[in-house]
Parts: sequence; C-alpha cells; structure tokens
Amino acid sequence: MVSTEDLNRYVKSYKKDGFVIVPGLIRSTDLEPLRAAAEIVTERARKHEWKQVRVVGKQFPPWTEEDDIWGVQNIMHPELGQDIFREWYGRHDMLQISAALMGCELGDMQFELFNMLINPLRARYGLSWHRDDVKATATAEEEEEALKIDHHGIQWNAALYDDECLSAIPGSHSRIRTSEEREANLSGGSMPGSVPVALKAGETVFYNNNILHVGKYTPETKRRTLHGCYGSPPVGDDTRARNILQHDLSYTRDPAFRELVSDDLKPMLDKLNSWQRRFEGVEIGYSQDL
Repeated sequence: MVSTEDLNRYVKSYKKDGFVIVPGLIRSTDLEPLRAAAEIVTERARKHEWKQVRVVGKQFPPWTEEDDIWGVQNIMHPELGQDIFREWYGRHDMLQISAALMGCELGDMQFELFNMLINPLRARYGLSWHRDDVKATATAEEEEEALKIDHHGIQWNAALYDDECLSAIPGSHSRIRTSEEREANLSGGSMPGSVPVALKAGETVFYNNNILHVGKYTPETKRRTLHGCYGSPPVGDDTRARNILQHDLSYTRDPAFRELVSDDLKPMLDKLNSWQRRFEGVEIGYSQDL
C-alpha cells in the first residue's frame, strides 16, 4: 500500500513533468524471478520461437520477423508460460499508483498492454524523438489540437536491470514544440532540453505517452525492461484505439485466460474485451499513420 503523501507527491511530479520515477514496485523478492522469466522469453524470441517481436529498424507496428529485435510483445500470453508477468501486472501497488496518476478509481481501469524492451544483439538502434500519437510532421495547429485530447491511459517502464535508454523533455506533454524541438524531431539532430530518465534496477517510470521522448539501444548494455500500460475512463475511448489495438491482444479474449488473472484484473480485462468486440472488423490504422 502506497501512502497518501507519496501518491500526492507522485501525482504532482507527473502533472508537472509528464513523468515520475517510483522506487520499489519490483520487490527484492521478485527481481530474480522476473529476470529469470525475462531470459526465457527473450531467448525464445531471439530464436524465432515467439513471433510477436519489435524488430530493429522499425519503430512502430506492424512488425515482421527479422534477425535482430529490440522488444518482445504480449509477455503475459499463456503460450509463453511465465505466470509471474501476469501476477506482477496485477500487483496492487502498480494499480494504485496508476489509478492515482490517471485520476480515476482502481475499479474503473482497463487491462491493456504488457511487453518487454530488450537490447539488440548486433546493431545499435535509436528510435527517433516522438510522441506516441502525434505525427512529427504535424503543424503547430494540428499538434495543439492533438495535445488537447486525453488518451485515457498511463504508460510505464519497469527496469529489471539499470536502464539509461530513455530520454525525455520535461513538461513537453502539455505544450507544442518549440521551433528548435520541431527541427530536431524532424531531422534527428540533438534535442534541446532533453534529460536522461535513468532507472536503477527495480525502479519504474510512469509517463504520459505524448511527452517528447526517445529510446536508444546498444548491444553492449543488457536491457530487460517491462513496458506496459493501463487505461482509464472512459475506457474504450475511440482516440485510444490506435495506440492499443494496433497490438494484437486477441489472446485476452480467450475465456481460459480470464480464469488465470486475479480478481482485481478480471473487471479490467472485461472492459478491454468489450472494447475489442466494439472495434471488431473496424479499420483503425496505426498510431503513426494518422
């Protein structure tokens, strides 16, 4: 249970900067079991035994099978057999903090994504500076309108090993880019005002996915960072569909999967599956095809 004082502090920082680092959400007793599960999943993905991966050279879905990867998708999938991921996704502290940051009640949250970010084996790989649901080519007017939209969710990275891959521009979630930021966003040059979001093993950063941010990957530095999100009311909002349903979540619709999740997660899962049924057969596109 997180104290009210800590929750208020986290919320204040999150609203101001667009991200906040929280310690202790990976308990010391869970760190080694989570690392062991991460190795099993990573090895299967690198051997092409698990096809749902993020491939080097492509930042956004859809992804196809390639030799070198920087992420593993849907790590709660029963076929991967790693129950600890499903259990950790439903931990009360994670849900409590996420609800506070989104300004909603725990019971109103929606089950969404749980993936893992890993280091490539061969290639250095850097994403471009981006907001997850605003094109880099957006005009100032388009960007301003897009940033007014509440995407009803919270995104997070939880580090199993020290992680310095993520950088962000504090406060950029609530304003349009400066001319210098826009140029760097489009050209790939140095981004003014950026800060590293360095995590120690066991720390979690929660962030607004429309903050300007970037990830850099090197083969030399081991990365096993849990990467996921939850939704908030109104769950199933159409503006969130591009970001979430571009990832294949069909496994969550199996009634047998529902029996595996905790009681806290069952109503959250039901909201997701109701949403998926509503968009069944609807072409929603991909988040960066806006």
